[in-house]
Formats: sequence, C-alpha cells, structure tokens
Amino acid sequence: MPAIYLDHLASTPLDPQVLDAMLPWWAPDAAGNPQAAHPAGWRAADAIEEARGHVAALVGARPGAVVFTSGATEANTLALLGTLAPGAACLVSAVEHPSVLGCLPELRRRGHPTTIVPVDADGRVDPNALERALAVAAAAGTGPALVSVMAANNEVGTIQPLARVTALARRHGALVHSDAVQALGTRALDMPALGLDLLSLSGHKLNGPMGIGALLVRDGVRLAPPSAGGGQQGGRRPGTLPTALCVGLGAACRLARARAEEDGRRIAALRDRLWARLEAELSGIRRNGAANGLAGCLNVTVSGIDAADLLLGLPELALATGSACRSGDAEPSHVLLAMGRSAEDAHASLRFGLGRTTRAEEVDEAAARLVAAVRTAGGCPP
Repeated sequence: MPAIYLDHLASTPLDPQVLDAMLPWWAPDAAGNPQAAHPAGWRAADAIEEARGHVAALVGARPGAVVFTSGATEANTLALLGTLAPGAACLVSAVEHPSVLGCLPELRRRGHPTTIVPVDADGRVDPNALERALAVAAAAGTGPALVSVMAANNEVGTIQPLARVTALARRHGALVHSDAVQALGTRALDMPALGLDLLSLSGHKLNGPMGIGALLVRDGVRLAPPSAGGGQQGGRRPGTLPTALCVGLGAACRLARARAEEDGRRIAALRDRLWARLEAELSGIRRNGAANGLAGCLNVTVSGIDAADLLLGLPELALATGSACRSGDAEPSHVLLAMGRSAEDAHASLRFGLGRTTRAEEVDEAAARLVAAVRTAGGCPP
C-alpha cells in the first residue's frame, strides 16, 4: 500500500464495523439461500431486508424502493436502459460518470434520442440548456424523457442543483435519475424531497464492500429487468442476492447516515488545508470545480507538468489524474474538457480524494512531497 492513500474518490477503505457485520455471513453455518423456505433461508432473507431498510433510510426512501445490484455501474445502466418508453429521449449532463455516458450508444441503437447537456466552468449543469432539451423531448410526444444528472462530480467535486433539475423535469413530464455515488459519504440526500425518481449508490464509495450497490426506484416508476431469470427483487433484477455483501452495504449506509455531517465537516477542513498549502507553495496552480463542492475532492491543474508522469515518480502517494474508471486511458478528462479546460490543462491535472481515514499529517506530508516533485519536474516555479 502507498504510504498515503488519497484516492478515496476511487474507493474507500472498508470500515471495521462493516467487516464485523459481514463476517458471520461468510461462516459455514450461514449458507442459507434467502429464497429458500427453511430457517437458514429465512435468516438470510431477514438480514437482507434489514440491510435494505438501512440503504433506504440513507436517502429517505422506503425499503421497497431498493434494488440491490453488483455496484453503481449496473445501477446506472439499469436506470438508463430499463425505464424509457419506446422512442423516449434521454438527457445527461456532459460531466456524468463513464458508466452513464457509456449507455448512450446503446440507447441510440434502441431508437432513443440522446442529448448531452453542457455545463458551466465549474462543471454545473446549464439549466437553460436543460430546459430547451426537455422542451424538444416533450414536443416529440414519445413518452416521458429521462434526465440523468449526478449529485456530485467524481472528478472535480461540483455539487449539482438537483432540486432545480427535478423542477424543470417535472414541468416537462420527465423522470430524473441521479448517480449519487460520490455524494453520500459526506452529504445528506433526501430522495423524495429532491423529487428524484431513481438514485444509484455503491458500497465501496461508502467505506463498504466492493461488488454491491443499489438502485432506488420511486413507486410507480416502471423498471424493466436487465435479463430473463428468476423473480428475485420483484422481478426487477433477477439473481440470488449475496447476503454478506447486502449486509455490508446496509452497515455502510447506516454508518454514513450517522456520520455524514461530522465526516463532511472534518474532511472539508482537511481539503481546505491541502489547497491552502499547495496554493501557497506553487504559483500558477489552478483549482478545478466549485470551491464549495464535495468535501473530499480537490482537483488542481499544475502548469508545466504531465500529471501521469509525475505520479509515476510518487509511488508513496495514492492520487489520481481523473476518474478511476478511465485508468489507462490516454484521452484527457471529459469532465475538464466539458468545463472549458484545454487538453493540455487536463493532462496537467491531479485529483485528491480525502476520506474518513485521512489524517492531517498525511495531508501535510502529501503536499510537501508533491511540491518537491513538481519543482523537480520544472513545473510551477516557487
């Protein structure tokens, strides 16, 4: 492991309390299938239903809204490909996660018009452009459009105005989905109060296990199953549920609900401490995204460097140059390009992801090592 882990936006360390909650369900005597009609199956089913309640409570929803998935990528795909009427349009912001943008070619193949809605210089969706696109979709008369706008951006941390997005969508009879994966660890979200129809979340972004996530679906929203198979989860997502992982996600959501405000405040203070140190030591450094964005996210452009090359020389630091789902992709960040940054600036940008386990001394050490590496590389002068 790197000496300093600052990539919590890619994946968070498993909380020990979550591990403790899961361990009994990996024991030999916990083999019951939750669909089985005997005591072992009933125990597993009860544990999953308890977890479902914790997941729903995190976003103010009913337990019946929860559809367990293998993660947020599946949840996002299920939301976009499983809700639209034939010929209905799909509108997404230009800074969505690759798992959302990656659905657009398949939607177009199925005959759904798609629109990518532009964002401002901070990565915030343009409400005027969204309303124009909604008006066009409504005029086509092919059924309710679907709008997908993330709660908080995974690369620059900008918080999206979801209440305004849903108000515009309602005016034109559209549904709204939000990828809330990155927001929920440090921010409270109330799905009904925001007017959201669908919401995606993921375990490993909440100090929970990998391999489990959920799509929450408002009552009355039709969701086509992704495949033929059994009738699990009301037929909305067939397949035997992994009891231990569901329990882990439930425990992670319970902890996030209890700690979001405290964690958000502490992590934001560390983020601001890191930015103050970098800004003081490196002239010409630029911050990307809104200053009041996601607590654990700091994205910066360091002029005169190649970020990927710089990180190769800093193996003791776990940092990123963009979304983890773009790892190994030589293309510049689509998020930064959508915000009006140049390809050169995008290649010179770093993303810090702070989280529940980040300590002040790690922030200071990371800043010192990065400043030294930038100066050695001939980047921003002192």
